[in-house]
Amino acid sequence: MKQLDLNSLTVFIVLFQAGSTKKAALKLNRSQSYVSKVLSKLRDDLGDPLFIRTATGFVPTSYASNIAPKVKEALALMHTAFDPEVFNPLALDKVIIHLAAPFIIPIGKKLITTIRQQTPAVIELRQWNLQTEALIIEEQVDIGVHALKDRPQSLYQKKIMSVSGQFIGNRQGEFVKTIFDNYNEHRGLYLQIEAELKPGIIIDNQYLSSQLMDEHFTYALVNEQEKKNTPTDIAIISKAARRNSPKIQWLMELCTPIIRSQ
Repeated sequence: MKQLDLNSLTVFIVLFQAGSTKKAALKLNRSQSYVSKVLSKLRDDLGDPLFIRTATGFVPTSYASNIAPKVKEALALMHTAFDPEVFNPLALDKVIIHLAAPFIIPIGKKLITTIRQQTPAVIELRQWNLQTEALIIEEQVDIGVHALKDRPQSLYQKKIMSVSGQFIGNRQGEFVKTIFDNYNEHRGLYLQIEAELKPGIIIDNQYLSSQLMDEHFTYALVNEQEKKNTPTDIAIISKAARRNSPKIQWLMELCTPIIRSQ
């Protein structure tokens, strides 16, 4: 079968519904000769008369009657395929966000509260882990918040703020290194400040770290103005192919001011 254009198929559907070339021409705002010419070409391309002329008008053949509903449905899909996506937060089923560990405690509650004000969707807020990048690419996670760094091109990173490192806690105690997945497993920014400093305690839990600060100290990311020590850029991360989707844009707009306020 030869390749058919959308205009020819539209003429076929209008003619099928109108029952005559004259009525079809009026509905299409085209000449009757144009409709007849298109019909003639369709008959050749499809190898079927499509319509039989009778005293009361055109009667579709069995073939035309069989394909008309499918052609009409296909045309409807084609017309809606290029329409902008309609987005309504109230219609969402689930929102999934992964946050770097330092952000869970400061902004987690506010983020959940803000999202809940706009959607009844299930909110899944989890700590960024070693599988998060892959989960974002697989669209099992909507967005993540983490350090801006080299990542696969399939991921989009939007810088939203910078933070710096500071020693916090009791400097008379042991130094505690708190590990954050995909960030400082194999390096220590604190060494840029004190090259000989060695951790006496290594953990990977932000809450436990905060509990230890009365007796010990750590090097933490802080959102202070001067950014004088080891500045780190923070980004919202999504799948590159989804970056302009309404849901992702909505989440980015919602999350950015909350993250910056921490």
